[in-house]
Formats: sequence, structure tokens, C-alpha cells
Amino acid sequence: MKKIIGIIGGGNMGEALIKGLHRNNRIFVAEADRRRASYLRKKYRLTVADINTTVEEAGILILAVKPQDMPAVLESVRACRWGKPIISIAAGLTTRFFEKHFPGLKIPVIRCMPNMPALIGEGITAVCAGKYATPADLKSAQSVLSSVGETVVVKESMIDAVTAVSGSGPAYVFLFVEQWMTAAKKLGFKETESRQLVYQTLIGSAHLLERSEFDAATLRAKVTSKGGTTQAAMEVFLKGDSFEKLMKNALLAAKKRAGELAK
Repeated sequence: MKKIIGIIGGGNMGEALIKGLHRNNRIFVAEADRRRASYLRKKYRLTVADINTTVEEAGILILAVKPQDMPAVLESVRACRWGKPIISIAAGLTTRFFEKHFPGLKIPVIRCMPNMPALIGEGITAVCAGKYATPADLKSAQSVLSSVGETVVVKESMIDAVTAVSGSGPAYVFLFVEQWMTAAKKLGFKETESRQLVYQTLIGSAHLLERSEFDAATLRAKVTSKGGTTQAAMEVFLKGDSFEKLMKNALLAAKKRAGELAK
């Protein structure tokens, strides 16, 4: 029997979940933008409804709206006397934030931090449980979120760090590729040639790392012959400890900002 899943918010991450869930589940979506709602209905053949109907029909409720819109959404959810688990993918909002909006009720809340590759089913989503969530609630949330990639359970105190490492992580990769492409073109390659060389090297290396028995440091050493071309490049990247410091400071800045946004 298909599960009935309610999703409030049909933006990029909401659609990523819809894409992964709609084939094996019945989906109700509440989306304020009419054009967006029409697009989702036609593409995924789901049911577009208002918040009340979505909440009333759902066996599982996922909240995928912007943080600033969440208080109003929670008022509507509370008015519908929702008493089952809530899965939130809203950045910066703690489980306590949701629990406070349901005074007197022990609402199980699962807080999640997905990342952009969820759009193609290749994401990694960190999940943590609120005060009233049981191991079964957590397992159920992981089952739902596995539709867009892998999941990992963390303590809520680590969510800001997760944001810095994997939530913002795709941007680090894209920046590196952007600069790699720029450098390739300065060596004389055309745009299409640079793209083919860089993209396939990136994809192939990622697959090799995933499938190899060796870790990243060992694989790097295997590519880097003493006195060779790769070593010449590595000496530039790793001069002093500048690259290590740059990465560390970038992640610390992202973690700090995540904490500020959660206040």
C-alpha cells in the first residue's frame, strides 16, 4: 500500500523529494506559487492542495518552506491538530523551534540538512532527532530521505558543522572546477575541450575514490610520482600549509554563519 506523504513547499529541495518519492507513494503538495504548483502537478501527476488538506491527508509531513515562512505554516499545521512526526529540511531552524510551536503536544521532529546533489538523487542528508522523536521516527525519516541519496544520523549540535561540510560543500567543488576550467583555457584549450577534460577527470576521480580500497591521501600519492608533473603542481597547492588553512578557515566561516542564522 502506498504511503501518503504531504510536502509543504515545492521549491528546489521540495521537488527533489517529490522526484524521488512520487513513483512509490501518493503525494500531496501545498505550494503557494500557482505556476510552480501547476508545473509540479503536471510533471509528477501529484495532488496539489492547500495546507489544511495536505496535512489532513498526509501520514508523513515534510516541511520544505523558507525559514521566514515557517511560523505561519506551523500555525496552519497546528490548527489542523497534527500529532504525527514532522520532517523539516528548513536550514537554521532547530527541533526546539518546532516543538515550541506545539505547546502541550509531544510532536516528534526530525531535522534534516540535505545538499544540492539531492536534485539528482545523489545527495547526502544529515538527520537528527528532536526531544520527542523515537528511533522508529528517525528510521522512518531516513527511509523517506533515502529517495534523494544517502543519510547519516548526527547529534543536533553537529548540524552547523554538517552545513559547513556537506550542505555548502557542492559550492566548494563547483568553485574548484570553475577555476580549473579557467586555468585549462589559459593553457590554450577551447571551452568544450576544457569542459570534457575537467568534467571527466572529476567524475572519474570521484568514482575511483568511491570504489577504491585506498583513501584520498593514498590515491593522491599514487598519482604523484617523485620529480614528476603532478608533484610540481602539488608543491604549488601545498606550499607551506596555505591550502589546509584555507579549507579549514572556509569551513569555520560557514559553520559560524550557520550558527548565526539559527539564532
